Formats: sequence, C-alpha cells, structure tokens
Amino acid sequence: MALNLIDIPVQGGGWFKPKDNLNAVAILIEVHSFDRQRPTPNGPKDSILADVTVFQDAASLAAGTPQVTKGQRIEQTILARDLETIVGGATIVTLDQVPPKKPGAHPAWVWRPLNDADARTKVIAYANDREAKAEAAVADAPDFD
Repeated sequence: MALNLIDIPVQGGGWFKPKDNLNAVAILIEVHSFDRQRPTPNGPKDSILADVTVFQDAASLAAGTPQVTKGQRIEQTILARDLETIVGGATIVTLDQVPPKKPGAHPAWVWRPLNDADARTKVIAYANDREAKAEAAVADAPDFD
C-alpha cells in the first residue's frame, strides 16, 4: 500500500509582514485555508494560512534559494481577501502599496501579478523541482509492509 502523505497546515511561521517583502522579486504563495473574521487580540480579521516562499532578489531567484516559511498567517484585509478564492492552490506575485484615498490614512498593501515571464518560469521550475525531490524522498522511504 502506498503512503499518501499530506502535510497538516499549522501556524508555525508567524505572521506575514509586507514591509519586509516589499522589494522581493517574486513571492510564491500556497494557500491552505481562509478564515473569515477569525478572532484576534485586535478584533476579528479575515485570515489566510499559507506557505510563503520569498525570492528577495535576482540572485536568490537565479540560484533557487528562496526564504521559505511554512504555515504563515496573512491578516492584512486586502491581501487575505485577494487570496480567498485560491484556497488549495498557489499564485506567484509581488507586493505593492496603493496611496490612500483619504488624507491621513495609511497606504494599502496589494498583490501584483508577476509580469516578468523569465522570473515566473524560474519560480515554477523551483516549485516543480521541489515537488520532484519530495516525491523521490517518499519513493525512497522504506516500505514496512
């Protein structure tokens, strides 16, 4: 009997901080769950639980050495709601800020699709290679039957 390993998404990766990833060349987000109005100490918030892979610069993208955080919470309202429809899927994006519409308000964080075809191809190649290595590791695991 083959083993069907499935990771249980847990929040072990803390919270996503957009300002730390503003200049990233590519961000791969694998969305596990969406919770509408999840209770928090700061009041209820829409929340995403995702694995976030950040390529901070062109060198990390070329080398395939991103910063990977499994089980990270994304609770910025617009960012979380934009990811609601892709639970169980993934997307490749960058971050941007939109100026506020009202004076004195804070700029809003928004996802932008990754338009650089070469960078997109490299992120997809990284993800495919990662999956192939995981499948190979499972195939090499001992069979106790």
